[in-house]
Amino acid sequence: MMSEIQDRPRSLAAKVGLTVVLAGVGAFCGYGMAQLFKDHGAPWPDVLAVAMAVALIAIGLMSAIVLFTRPSTIPKGCGVLQIAVFLLAGVMLLLPMYAPAAIAPDVVFGGIVLLLATQTVANVMLWRRADEMLRQVMAETSAIAFWALQTALFLYAAAERLGMVDSISAWALMGILMAVYLLASIVASARRGIT
Repeated sequence: MMSEIQDRPRSLAAKVGLTVVLAGVGAFCGYGMAQLFKDHGAPWPDVLAVAMAVALIAIGLMSAIVLFTRPSTIPKGCGVLQIAVFLLAGVMLLLPMYAPAAIAPDVVFGGIVLLLATQTVANVMLWRRADEMLRQVMAETSAIAFWALQTALFLYAAAERLGMVDSISAWALMGILMAVYLLASIVASARRGIT
């Protein structure tokens, strides 16, 4: 099920605009990482969370550009939902680290719960509106991530119980989960020719 809207030809201005946006995303990513490592560096779970947040937000912004410039390449009814899911995931990873500087932690947590509920609804709507290929990619991504994480978690848990490694915080595990899921989605998409 594809949109009947024809792709717009990409002009020189559109190509320059895309380059500027990508350069801006790169600059934002570089600046964020530099801030984290300033003053002896940040804990690796925070660095990983920021890297995942920047990647998710960048994917969301690039998806918005694709939706605007080549609408027929996006399954009908899915573009805005995909963008919302990516952007919400990125924001939710950043909030626990940066929002408490200006907002009370319980209010930040309430906001995260609200954003998570919104993202869950968007994910369900995305699944219902997706064509069969997109559903296969989503299911395959989940399966790859589940088996990779289950295997890694079992091995790490056994090593931790044997006193061979230190414990990892839930925050660190969340960053690892997001990284594995993002890689799994790239693999699943590439296998279906979606890049």
